[in-house]
Amino acid sequence: MQDNKKEIIIDFFKQILNVYEFELLIAKNENSEDIFKLRDIQGGNLGQIQQDEFSTLAEVIERLEVYHQDYIYESLENRIYEKELIQKNDWDLTAKRFIESDTIFDILDKIDVKEYNKIIRKNQEFTTNDMCELLNEDEPFYKSVCEKYVASMSKEMLLEINDKILHFYIEDEYIDLKNNGKINDTNYEQYLDRNFEVEEYNFYHELYYQIIKDNIAYDLNDLSLFDENGNWDFYISFEELKQAGYGFMVKDHYPLIEKYAVKDEKSFDFYDHFSLEQLDDFENSLHLYYETENLIMDQDESLISLDGSSFNIGIIELSTGMITYDDFIQDYSFDKLTNDEKIELYAASYFQENGIKDLQNYGADSDEGLYHLSSMYDELIKKMGIEINDIYTEDGISDGKYITEITFKDESKTIIDTSAWNGIQTVRDNLKTVYEYNKKIQEKGIENGNELEYDFE
Repeated sequence: MQDNKKEIIIDFFKQILNVYEFELLIAKNENSEDIFKLRDIQGGNLGQIQQDEFSTLAEVIERLEVYHQDYIYESLENRIYEKELIQKNDWDLTAKRFIESDTIFDILDKIDVKEYNKIIRKNQEFTTNDMCELLNEDEPFYKSVCEKYVASMSKEMLLEINDKILHFYIEDEYIDLKNNGKINDTNYEQYLDRNFEVEEYNFYHELYYQIIKDNIAYDLNDLSLFDENGNWDFYISFEELKQAGYGFMVKDHYPLIEKYAVKDEKSFDFYDHFSLEQLDDFENSLHLYYETENLIMDQDESLISLDGSSFNIGIIELSTGMITYDDFIQDYSFDKLTNDEKIELYAASYFQENGIKDLQNYGADSDEGLYHLSSMYDELIKKMGIEINDIYTEDGISDGKYITEITFKDESKTIIDTSAWNGIQTVRDNLKTVYEYNKKIQEKGIENGNELEYDFE
């Protein structure tokens, strides 16, 4: 993560400490290692908190749980009880989101004294809105997962009304109306199943953690992830499944990886590092090595394939103990790929997870009964870490041809062409065009003294 984002997180962390009336200290433990400690400015020292030692800022946040309840949760509950209108950039609400965010916790868990000292040297000031903007970066993930889960449930619906997210149930006889898009924000109340309350949320992450995440965990034990042809068949993508913390659930689909390469507790970590295409490559390589006579040692003691089949030497070396698990993850993980390789995997994963070979079922934004090309490109562009203001697909000069216009943050635009009969290669090429165009925007911004952020994730 970029340092300026860490600075915003640390600044807000310090704001929380200030509200709780604590001071963060840096000291030495008995082994002369740098650690964090807290000084209770009020002198209360509840639970001997001043004697505690912390390796990371995440440990500090966990230790302050009782103070979260007293200063933030009770404050919000009282204000809601008094029917106070709470804005989305309100400090209490932002603090609640900060504390509950897995993404923020993971970052705090990596900030030890050394990292802390490196970041705070700049000593910049940030506002609550800066923190809100950072927290909102995960909202597209939560929204996508919530919408896909609800879409898989016949009676459940989501609507956004007056800056609120409504989650509700409809009566059985109105399911066809839902499926045909006839239930909306103006008429939904007449279709409600009154056995269930209409629940309101300010953010999708609240809905996700209160309801959706547990239901996904339940479905993972009840539904198949792959169809009979080996195509992805779950209602959220594998990338979303990994972000939800359940990437390891695909392990049964890769028995050779489990048998030969990754065992015991490593299974819970391994699958988070790779795409489905990479995992397929690993599984096929292990099949060639252990279950066929296709791979042999040549005179230079190098492993070769008799019929020219491609294979991943790294997974074989891992399975035979020639390299360690940590070295394999470092050498073959997604972060080590070039930008072109990442784009290749993004496109391949989308086609695989959606079980498609071409774009015959995709069309313009105005087309009913077809998936929208703009939605596909929007999802893939966001995965590339590129921020855009708008994306729209319209019909081209002939049937089956489409033009997608993409508007970037600086209001500049680029156009990509797609045809219904196109496959994965066209999508890859178009994504590379978008990447190169965005790169030029960055370079132009730097030349003008306005360095733009870019984070290809």
